[in-house]
Amino acid sequence: MQIDYHFLVSLFEHPERLCDLKAHQRPFVLLILRQQKVLPKFAYLFFQYQEQASNPKEMDEKTLRHLRNAFRIAEKQKEQVAFEADEIVKALSPVSRFVVFLKGAAYSLNQSEVGQGRIYSDIDILVNKDDLHDCEQHLGMHGWIGGEITDYDEKYYRKWAHEIPPLTHVHRGTNIDVHHNIIPVVSKDAPNATILEKYIVKNDHGIQTLTIDAQFVHCCVHLFRNEDYQTAFRDILDLRFMLIDVNDPELKGVMRVAKDLGFEYEVGLALYFVQEIFGLALPQAVIDKCLNMHRFRSRIDLWTFSSVLLPKHTRLKPKSSGFKLMLAEFRGHLIKMPLPLLAYHLTMKMGRGIIQKVMGEHFFSRKEEQFDPTDLTTPPKG
Repeated sequence: MQIDYHFLVSLFEHPERLCDLKAHQRPFVLLILRQQKVLPKFAYLFFQYQEQASNPKEMDEKTLRHLRNAFRIAEKQKEQVAFEADEIVKALSPVSRFVVFLKGAAYSLNQSEVGQGRIYSDIDILVNKDDLHDCEQHLGMHGWIGGEITDYDEKYYRKWAHEIPPLTHVHRGTNIDVHHNIIPVVSKDAPNATILEKYIVKNDHGIQTLTIDAQFVHCCVHLFRNEDYQTAFRDILDLRFMLIDVNDPELKGVMRVAKDLGFEYEVGLALYFVQEIFGLALPQAVIDKCLNMHRFRSRIDLWTFSSVLLPKHTRLKPKSSGFKLMLAEFRGHLIKMPLPLLAYHLTMKMGRGIIQKVMGEHFFSRKEEQFDPTDLTTPPKG
């Protein structure tokens, strides 16, 4: 049996198809799924199949061991994020009007279908922008501190981005991305963050997330306003399983949120590709209405993303288009900020990158304040 994109996608609708492969083919499939960060998700679906099938197909023990380990990691991460969520809320509740968990952390905390077998590298939260300074200080007092970054990157985060520099806990090593909007504020399409407050809900444990409709829209925005598509298959897979949680054939709630935030086009793109890739029956009239908002742009985007959202590996046939991937990444940069600012930003990053190659990677690191013994207002370091 040939291992191609269609086969890999079909595994998430029919996980038992892995049993149809020869033993020497299965490690290659597991390798691709692991690289695409979807192996724990597949493991969850495969074990679900084994439990529900009256006569499940046989699988070799080595493959089962890999699947068990992958799913165990996801379950362990789910326990960890539940603990971290409590700690974060404890740290921020005195100073922030809301603490909303986003993306992968939200999926896990809500015990939703999309959160089963979902892994992630950091915890994303949304706080009120006016409370941002106090939030950062309180997180610091509870052990989350920023890493070493250059002065230019510091300026980028503080002035143009929708988040502060990443924070890492000094003891547990957990990473937090603290957002005050869902796309960079410098973008002309950045929504009024106060609109998002309408869609904040609490789960059974008192943890705040967005409604499932708003989570779906946010996932669409994250996917199609990105500049890194190496693991984009995980995001389109998230959307496919999130539709189970949405549970609305007409998608009225999703479209209400999309219109409110100004992201109908991104939702249209997402629905189109979920339908194309996974063969789901979605409301075509809704998709057409969204894409017709930008007819010329949609033609380019549909062509560009036709292979970008599929699983990637150099040994997969047919090979993914490197040109389309480059175009998608360039598009992500282009819609992130106005063109003059983008030109300045890319010039600065490239120029500083070249200098770092010559002068050393720490050339632009922020210098520590020098202790002046004659200045009684500056305490000595250490």
